[in-house]
Amino acid sequence: MKKAIFIGVPFILLLVLVGWRYMQKTETNKQLGVRAQGLKNGPANVVLAKVGPLPVTLTFEAVGTVSSPYTVELCPKLTGKIVSLPDYLREGYTVKKGQVLGQIDPTETIGQVLQAQSLKAQAVSTLVSAQYTQHPTVENVNSQIAQAKATVDSNIADYDQVKENLDAQVHQATANVTDTQAKVDAAKAATANAVAGLASANATLEDAQAKLDRQMVLYKQNFIAAQDVDDSKAAQKVAKANVDVAQGLVNSAKQNEVSLEQQKREADDNLSIVKKTGETNIRAAKAKVVLARAALGYAEATNNLKPAYAAQIKADEAAVAAAQGNINQANARLSDCNLVATIDGTISKRNADVGTVVNAGASILEVQYLKWLYVTSTVPIEYSDRVVKGTTVTMTFDAIPGLKLNGTVAELSNVADPQNRQYDAMIKIDNTDGKFRPGMYARVHYLVSKKIFPIAVAREAIKTSNVTGISTATMVDTGNVAHVVTVVTGEQDTNNIEIKSGLDAGDRVVVLSYVPVKDKQKVVEGGIKKKPKNMGTNPNLPADQTAEGAKTRPGTGQSSSSSGVTSGAGN
Repeated sequence: MKKAIFIGVPFILLLVLVGWRYMQKTETNKQLGVRAQGLKNGPANVVLAKVGPLPVTLTFEAVGTVSSPYTVELCPKLTGKIVSLPDYLREGYTVKKGQVLGQIDPTETIGQVLQAQSLKAQAVSTLVSAQYTQHPTVENVNSQIAQAKATVDSNIADYDQVKENLDAQVHQATANVTDTQAKVDAAKAATANAVAGLASANATLEDAQAKLDRQMVLYKQNFIAAQDVDDSKAAQKVAKANVDVAQGLVNSAKQNEVSLEQQKREADDNLSIVKKTGETNIRAAKAKVVLARAALGYAEATNNLKPAYAAQIKADEAAVAAAQGNINQANARLSDCNLVATIDGTISKRNADVGTVVNAGASILEVQYLKWLYVTSTVPIEYSDRVVKGTTVTMTFDAIPGLKLNGTVAELSNVADPQNRQYDAMIKIDNTDGKFRPGMYARVHYLVSKKIFPIAVAREAIKTSNVTGISTATMVDTGNVAHVVTVVTGEQDTNNIEIKSGLDAGDRVVVLSYVPVKDKQKVVEGGIKKKPKNMGTNPNLPADQTAEGAKTRPGTGQSSSSSGVTSGAGN
């Protein structure tokens, strides 16, 4: 029985309460109906605003993620066993650029360094030996060339001298032949003269003999005196003596001619000998010149080895440089055994410990730079011409309630993601106090543009049909008569909207009313206590008409009105 009472009493009280609430609601609806009927039949109470200059601020919100600008995976360049990696190098530990954090076993690399140093020593020894032998060899080649050139010049001079001597000797021998020939010719002429003289003497002798014979005949016949015979005998003897003299002259002339002809033959032989000897001497001198030039050519050919010596020196120097390069590489590999921090940052991940054998390129530690960070968010492609470097943003962070951070776009991606048609924008934020961490969630509010349009009104003044898409406004003339006019709108935000046509600056429009205002209906300004908050952005409203009641649904750009109040924007 008690249990039934405990259950029934609350149920009865609930029924009484519901009935009382229903009666109260019915009475309120009746009162509102009476009031609305009165308003329908009389002038409409409205809030008016003037058309004029108003700001239109375009914004949008995007989701962002905090990330480090530099995330470095510290990896060994060599495969080996980790011999040093302090245990305190854990997540959250701060490191400095250049700090040695660990080491791979360097034993094998040290051996490579020593081997490279040995090869360099051998290369240096070869280079020094080549440099030591090059100078004497080059000097010897230069000396041989100089001697060969001097020999060539000397032999050419001898050759020229032999030619000159031959010319002189041939000239002299030829002159001797000519002179001897002249003498032979003179001797032949003298012989001919002597022969002629002998013939003349013989003729005289024959004449004297004949005369003597006639005188003897005459003498015997006593036709002449003895004296005449004696004279004829004497004349005959003189003529005979003259014949003997002439014969001697002929003999002497012939002997002289024979002697001169012998001299002529000797002169001819001498000329022939001079020519043959001279030609032989010339050929010998020419042969000496040829040999000397051949020796010079050989010396000069040897001189061509000097570039080879120089090339060998360069090759040896290159070998030394290559050996040094091998040492540098070996030292670099030795340095690569050390795991060195490449940036200032904080360790965010440790993947191995001492004794682990790791491959080249395997991550041991991850270090992130945290002094400043990026907030990366995506920007729709339709804002690509408006969101640029320097665009102002406001950021909030779910992990840090109440924090609102202002910033600007620092970096922009030039390529949109083909999947979502958005591209990345990065905002740089300071993190010297360390309150931000990579991976944090952020809301980024972009200020796309902020313009003041000369003809604009509050958004509540515009109605847009969901069916036709036509926008209208209720304009009130000087007689307080409402006129519904079609307007063309432009850019808009949650508070104001640009009017491109349909209204002029200074026109009054309805922004708030209890009931919808019809075309040609009389209106009364004022009488509404609750007004939209966003009406405060219209500088044309009186101070006592600042709206308070309207609320905006984020991201939709539509306003919702307070209970019992109708917005001029309508549905």
